[in-house]
Amino acid sequence: MTRRILHAVASAGDTCGGVSAAIASLGAVESAAGHEATLVTLYRPEQGITLLSGLPRWYDVELVRPGRLAGRFHGGSRLTEALRRLVPQHDLVVLHGVFDLASVVGGRTARRFGVPYLLWPHGSLDPYDLRKHSWAKHKLAFLWRESLDGAAALMCTSQREADRLETFGATTRRLVLPLPLPDDVQPLDRREARRRCQLPADARIVLFLGRIDAKKGLLPLLSGFARAAQPEDLLVIAGSGNPKLTAQLRRQADELRCRVIFTGWVDGARSRELLAAADVFALISDNENFAVAVAEAAQAGVATLISDEVYLGDELVPAGASAVCGRSPDLVARALRELLADPHRRRRMGAAGRAWARANLQVSAVAETYLELVGEVMRECRASVY
Repeated sequence: MTRRILHAVASAGDTCGGVSAAIASLGAVESAAGHEATLVTLYRPEQGITLLSGLPRWYDVELVRPGRLAGRFHGGSRLTEALRRLVPQHDLVVLHGVFDLASVVGGRTARRFGVPYLLWPHGSLDPYDLRKHSWAKHKLAFLWRESLDGAAALMCTSQREADRLETFGATTRRLVLPLPLPDDVQPLDRREARRRCQLPADARIVLFLGRIDAKKGLLPLLSGFARAAQPEDLLVIAGSGNPKLTAQLRRQADELRCRVIFTGWVDGARSRELLAAADVFALISDNENFAVAVAEAAQAGVATLISDEVYLGDELVPAGASAVCGRSPDLVARALRELLADPHRRRRMGAAGRAWARANLQVSAVAETYLELVGEVMRECRASVY
């Protein structure tokens, strides 16, 4: 049965990282399942529109231009009007995030019109994220509890995320659905990828690919790499973000006298080339409820080194696809040294990662689970408060 599904998110800009990637992934799943999807979001071009421009492939996109004050709770009457118009036209609403106007108004409107809704926290209910602006979040707990209590389910991307959620007293059930990856990604030739990226053909390359942010563990990664690397080894830091942190990383790389390349922001095609060129993908993050970049590295057949706070490791390590280390420079250095010295182990990990991604993250496999989940939610909600 074809269902009309409305997604609401405060922003789907490039700087939103994993949330924007998740929206694209779910659009692909809903398309594969035969549903009709609409996305309503604020138009924030200053956050980058590359990811947003690809969403019409799966969504009927409605952009709402925010007012002059474009914070989380400004988009204001225009966003509210759009949600009140669109929600009654759909069978199911999917809210992305908790602490913003799109989620609060989207939930209230769905409850008003009797439309069931799912809520994806995208890590925002993890204790790590709740420390940010904690006073305001707890002061307005009644708002968030209202949204959480009214949801048919809280959608999590990993079991550890589901186990750690803090819900301000709400008892809504928690369901786990991994974010899928495109099925049609073709492996690239390593030498050709290095040529296109202008990287040395014979270097051992460690890659970080993502948003430059304090939580991503780039300082211990850089220090650990400097301790573990041979003169010919190369660290590639691909991504954009915090300019002060970027400048600090550049200074530290100069002081440590290790080979580091900063590429700046890269698009999807260049990301795939960098993954094909890499020997090790590293993410020593303070906290990741899923980590799409790690999943993409596994799919590309790259050995991954992740911190013990990257929740996807709970799946990848038992599969033999990833190594885990603590977040100190010494522990990073030890793990990198072992991986860089053992090409056979890297190949085994890469093959295991590719097999794991094929079995667990293909759109077709996730779509089947999602279709069953949506059907179950619709049946249950028809007989409940909705």
